[in-house]
Amino acid sequence: MSSSPTSTISANLTPEYDALWHKLHPLQHEMIITGVGRRVYPLLEYQCTGMNPDKMYTTSVHFEYVDDKKLRFCKGKYVESVSQEKKEAPRKVQHKSGAKLGSKWMASPVNFEDVRISNKKTREDDDSSIVHLHAQHRYLPVLTITEEGGSSYEIRIPHTIFITATLYHIDEVCKIKTESNEYAKSNREDRRRPRALESSATSPPTKKSRKETPAQKEAVPEASVPVVRNSIPNSTSIDPAILSTLPFPAAGLFTQAPTVMPAVQDVPPANPLNAFTAIPWLNPMNNPYLLAAMGLQFPTIPFPYLPSKPYSPLTPTSSISPDSQPTQSEDPVKTAVIDKVIKEEVDV
Repeated sequence: MSSSPTSTISANLTPEYDALWHKLHPLQHEMIITGVGRRVYPLLEYQCTGMNPDKMYTTSVHFEYVDDKKLRFCKGKYVESVSQEKKEAPRKVQHKSGAKLGSKWMASPVNFEDVRISNKKTREDDDSSIVHLHAQHRYLPVLTITEEGGSSYEIRIPHTIFITATLYHIDEVCKIKTESNEYAKSNREDRRRPRALESSATSPPTKKSRKETPAQKEAVPEASVPVVRNSIPNSTSIDPAILSTLPFPAAGLFTQAPTVMPAVQDVPPANPLNAFTAIPWLNPMNNPYLLAAMGLQFPTIPFPYLPSKPYSPLTPTSSISPDSQPTQSEDPVKTAVIDKVIKEEVDV
């Protein structure tokens, strides 16, 4: 411990946290920093002595560079290089109690549990208890005790030096902090399990969402009736009267008469000259207005042509023999016209 200027005022870490700082110091103590801000652990909790009980004092803490080196963890150890970061004046965080009498400060430990460290400079504008630090550098916490209207005293404890990092590289450091910090993630989970078991054992049973009917209470428990999944129920256990009301076969038991399929109707043969006649509603004989509306005309004479009445055999009614062809009487006017036309063509 060192103080400046020389006086009787001094401060030491409380025994609980001083032992942790001593234990972590030879292991290259790593301190995690985040963008949001991370609390310094082990805590900076001091026990002050040598103050004037009747005078007013204020306390603050800040972090100063130990050296001008940047550290990189490589192959299981930290390797030093020259730091290129811009060094700024350290930010001092005042204790939340403000100014108090010396007797008050010495009566109880001075705890800076509200201090957070972050690797983002802009976070200092959001909260006065956040301090911006560069990652992969060594820092030393400094306690400042200021007498009202008088001198300031800076106290440095050498074994509180730490290395800022975004994650733990040394497993032993992580293990010590996890086991000792009650706010560590693993410790929080361990505490939740006993609380969950206690709450489940002492909590009253949950109420049912609905009341059971008398029929449900008298029902046979499910454990007394063996249930086989994907099995067909026994036909003897099903009431036939219920099956008869079902519109479909139930559980493989057909209770309705089989449905009679309608007979296949003969399709009339298609007309070779008009294939549309095979379709009833396109047949012009059945629906002549359809094709007329479409502007289509199809032959409606069936093929081959068959007279509606068969020819009757010729019977001799006169002296004309059956083998002779009947002759028609010639029209004199028509004959004269034909003769005239033939004569004119010959003359030409």
